Amino acid sequence: MGVISAVEGHVRALLTGLKYLVTKPRITILYPEQAEELPQGYRGMPVYHKDKCISCSLCANICPANAMKMVKIGKKKYPSINYNRCIFCGFCVDICPAGALEYSPVHDYASYNLEELEFSPEKFAEGPPEPPFKPEILRIETDEEVGLKYVHPKS
Repeated sequence: MGVISAVEGHVRALLTGLKYLVTKPRITILYPEQAEELPQGYRGMPVYHKDKCISCSLCANICPANAMKMVKIGKKKYPSINYNRCIFCGFCVDICPAGALEYSPVHDYASYNLEELEFSPEKFAEGPPEPPFKPEILRIETDEEVGLKYVHPKS
């Protein structure tokens, strides 16, 4: 009896997978032409405002991935960031007493070499690069019959 019920469970699981394979709508989106709507408070690439920075070094000290380093320019030190190391934890944004760091919606910047992911204080102050085009934004909703589905958000 135990073997038969185990086989039944496996067959049911395979049939469920097959059902979702051949039926629409699928949960897959056409990335990068389409993108999910980001929730409020989403932690994307940090944005740096050099004019607000007080050179306290708290952002570099708290970074668990050692992605931020302080670079001396003139008499002050300013943060640089290595996005190859950044884990988007948001500790740097949360600890900044002057509000010089904030979250951006950009999270999927890519490059062909690792050096392009190292931002000097000047490049960091320019903000994350804009995507080459604006994707169609979709929101996930729950549907009783099909499960999850993507819909266009109401403006």
